[in-house]
Amino acid sequence: MKNNRTWLVFANEDKCNHILSFEEQGFISWVENKIKFALYDTVYVFVSSERRIRYKTKVVAVNCRRGDAKYWKGIAPNDTTSMLQLVQEFSGNELDERILLSYGFKGGRSIQTPMCNNTELFEYVESVFNSKQFIKIEPNFDLK
Repeated sequence: MKNNRTWLVFANEDKCNHILSFEEQGFISWVENKIKFALYDTVYVFVSSERRIRYKTKVVAVNCRRGDAKYWKGIAPNDTTSMLQLVQEFSGNELDERILLSYGFKGGRSIQTPMCNNTELFEYVESVFNSKQFIKIEPNFDLK
């Protein structure tokens, strides 16, 4: 069995309302270009408008059509995506950008490219999500 990777992605709320997509659908679509997610990878989502990691997701489908086009501000790209299903939503301030910097988070333009190789950061983020300050999400959609 392949080891799944852990990723951090940057959700630019100026381009797409990822927050509303999570609220209404329980997932977002993420473009597959240079970075290829594998099924069941864990993906943390850093929300640009809040400057913090807010969501923990799981890759539940790859090489699929965009399912969040209606949340785009303007015309959504017609590209191949991975589906990131919401697992947990964090509501505290321990994942704010200023705190993440002390765990190896680079911030700035570096977050515009998904990353998966910062063990110290991901161990901290996972420990925060394992705390009691998150909202458990039960998806209300069928992946069939």
